[in-house]
Amino acid sequence: MLNSHDNFIENKMNKMTKNLYVIPFFFVCIIWLFYACGTDAQIDVDSKEMVLKDNWAIRSSAEITADGAKISMTGYQAEDWYKVTFPSTVLAGLVENDVFADPYYGTNIEDLPGYPVDFRHVLLPGDSPFNIPWWYRTCFTLPEDYSGKNIRLNFNGINYRANIWLNGNMVADTSGIEGAYRLYDFDVTEFITPDSTNCLAIEIFPPHEGALTISWVDWNPSPPDFGMGIWYDVTLRAAGKVDIINPQVITDLDLPALDRANLTVSAEIRNNENEKTEGILKGKIEDIEFSLKTSLLPGETKTVTFSPEEFEQLQVSNPRLWWPHTMGEQNLYDLTLAYETGGSISDLEKTRFGIREVTSWMNEFDGKRTRVFQINGKNLVIRGGGYVQDMMLRPSKERIDNDIRYAKHMNLNALRMEAPRGSDYMFDRCDEEGILLIVGWCCCSPWEQWSEWDSHTADIAQKSWHDQIIHLRNHPSIFNWLLGSDFCPPEEVERGYISTLEKYDNTRPYQSSATREPSAIAGYTGVEMGPYRRGYSYMPPTYWYGKLEFNTEAGPGGEQIPPLETLKKMMPEEDLWPISKSWEIRLHKVFYPDARKALYSRYGEPQNLEEYIKKSQVLQQETIKAMFEAFAGNKYRSSGIIYWMYNSAWPMMYWQLYDYFFNPNGGFYGAKKACENLHIQYTYDDGSIQIVNGYHKSFDKLNASVQVYDLNMTEKFSKEIQAEIGADESKKILKIELPNDISDVYFLKLKLNDSAGGDVSSNFYWLSVKGDEEADFKALNDLPSVQLNCSVKSLTENNGKLTLVADFENPSSTLAFSVNPKILMKDSGDPVLPIYWEDNYFSLLPNEKREVKVEFYKKDFRGDPLLLAIEGWNIIPEMLNIKPLEPKQQ
Repeated sequence: MLNSHDNFIENKMNKMTKNLYVIPFFFVCIIWLFYACGTDAQIDVDSKEMVLKDNWAIRSSAEITADGAKISMTGYQAEDWYKVTFPSTVLAGLVENDVFADPYYGTNIEDLPGYPVDFRHVLLPGDSPFNIPWWYRTCFTLPEDYSGKNIRLNFNGINYRANIWLNGNMVADTSGIEGAYRLYDFDVTEFITPDSTNCLAIEIFPPHEGALTISWVDWNPSPPDFGMGIWYDVTLRAAGKVDIINPQVITDLDLPALDRANLTVSAEIRNNENEKTEGILKGKIEDIEFSLKTSLLPGETKTVTFSPEEFEQLQVSNPRLWWPHTMGEQNLYDLTLAYETGGSISDLEKTRFGIREVTSWMNEFDGKRTRVFQINGKNLVIRGGGYVQDMMLRPSKERIDNDIRYAKHMNLNALRMEAPRGSDYMFDRCDEEGILLIVGWCCCSPWEQWSEWDSHTADIAQKSWHDQIIHLRNHPSIFNWLLGSDFCPPEEVERGYISTLEKYDNTRPYQSSATREPSAIAGYTGVEMGPYRRGYSYMPPTYWYGKLEFNTEAGPGGEQIPPLETLKKMMPEEDLWPISKSWEIRLHKVFYPDARKALYSRYGEPQNLEEYIKKSQVLQQETIKAMFEAFAGNKYRSSGIIYWMYNSAWPMMYWQLYDYFFNPNGGFYGAKKACENLHIQYTYDDGSIQIVNGYHKSFDKLNASVQVYDLNMTEKFSKEIQAEIGADESKKILKIELPNDISDVYFLKLKLNDSAGGDVSSNFYWLSVKGDEEADFKALNDLPSVQLNCSVKSLTENNGKLTLVADFENPSSTLAFSVNPKILMKDSGDPVLPIYWEDNYFSLLPNEKREVKVEFYKKDFRGDPLLLAIEGWNIIPEMLNIKPLEPKQQ
């Protein structure tokens, strides 16, 4: 049974006629010298945005006696304030100024006032320095051409309440400034001084008990300031008599043909004057132009809509579509809107969008309900992870770029955000790189403590939802909204959230929670989570083959020890071994025991740090690979898995595919292998060999080879199969029959080749005759040591990206198990990170040779001499000097 919000195709015409009255939606605008829509008017006002990034300082209100009127004057003496990199939370600013030692190192976090923090309750101790207001202050000068224009002051992230002062004038107070996810837009034209220095001062009040603030749940320690401060940009925007706000483009595809798209363009126009204004709103999308005459009463704001029925040029033939990166290209379009009045351009706004359609359907079978998502009418298995930003909310475009590159490198296609995470840059980059996003509110916090809400809290929640929906709705990467996480909102709250979506963004599926429980209004979700506890700590590979669902958060990551090189960045030498307090504060006491028990029972209890790290990588690779393989192998009874989590907010040792320093773990390469778009795999539940095709095209004349070896590397089973597979199909091609004399631990090697013999996919498993749940791999500890033959075949550079190709050969009669090559900086021994190996923690059969490629960036090793380090389970360590590139000839 489909619910009212499921059948998006039937509601296409309805969604284009919704009332589109919205709040300001700010995009960075460009300066034009000529308006391409053909107007003869000269532009005397350019829509532009000025980001206030410099000259910020913070100070506790306990150390200040002046009020906002004085603090926001240029003559106020603030030399003893803490200068901060902006945006900044209070804690981040104090750490930057060495008031507190780096909380990410060792046990320093325990020295922070108010630590530890109960993430479920926003309770600040009475003596905490974060329990009182803090002042933020900056001085700035406007560009010369701002004179005579209407100036708007915008805030996109204040946590939690604030009084705002500009040049001695109060702009807004705490009665209107409340909520970490609210967006604010103020007309400050009368307070600004275009020809001299201006001063902005913000008195920020901390979150209080029950506040709808930012939460990290149990993913990492919560900062003791609860993210208090300004966590995103503060901007000024200049425009003329009329400005343009909240542009939106709704794209409606002709499915399944994909040969036509109807575009609906809308925006608000706002009259900043006290007199009636007439003008023309003009739009341009590449060579498509459209315009409409308008009139505005004094101070009026109205929505203007260009529908494809009235403007036939918005009926686009053969559109270039936006796809996730695993399905196609990420084509993006620019919409430019300009408002012309009195013979000149009053405002100009630019918005980027993608033409794509998101739908979903409910697969009902055996009493189960699995939601299947579609992009442009085509099914896909969602495979991703839970994304989180830095614990101190420090912005970094470089970190975001690394996060997204890693997702693509692992062949993941989605990330989930419990509450919007990161800056606009994060969403922009996901649009550009084809990473899908699930966005919704956060669990285990006041966001789901509805019984404790009063009407004021409910109002803040609805306004926050409203602001975020409008702010994010043009991003093609966002494919699904979640109104709740661990629970469905009460009916009244749910109705408000849904009403906002129907009014402002009826273009995507949504569910009322990330669980299977039906809600009062939206009904069945078709998704599942966990289960708690084992679904987040450890379950063996076989378990995941029974998870016939879309799972919004789960994974066998209860303990994920990072590689040694970055473990040393987390703590001092004396804390590395034996297990210390520096370990304990980086582990989750509920989840690590299950994972550690599995490690000990399957691989044996480690006796030293190096052994612990080595075995941890193998366990992570084994289980995480199986999890991702299971969900794709069972499509579309299962339709998606969000690994919990994807990355980490601080240096920790659980729930991550790579650590805070961007060092991939064994699970990273397990996920990368499992998520190949055309893949051969072993199914743990019934011992079959399966081909999984993620492409929407068929393949024939494939050759699959299956080999089974015992512990002594004697071949016990071998078979080659000619295979074909349909578009977006998973297909079992063989069930292995083991001989009676197989060893307790045995190995499975799979290969898939095309008709020309080219490599398509390869895979390797270590298995136990005791079955998966009772598997005992301790015999691997007795594998003889192997000296590999390794060499650097080539090293090339292209625009700062280096590509190294290395040859690895196992000349022995023994398995070379879990080979782990690394690129190290010779002088420091630090790894080059981030790093993009095409495979790692791989195994080599006797006499097997393999060429492996790795990519990395010159900026990440500062030109230092490099080493290729080779180690592994039973590998004799070796280091090779990497010959530097020859200088380019001029």
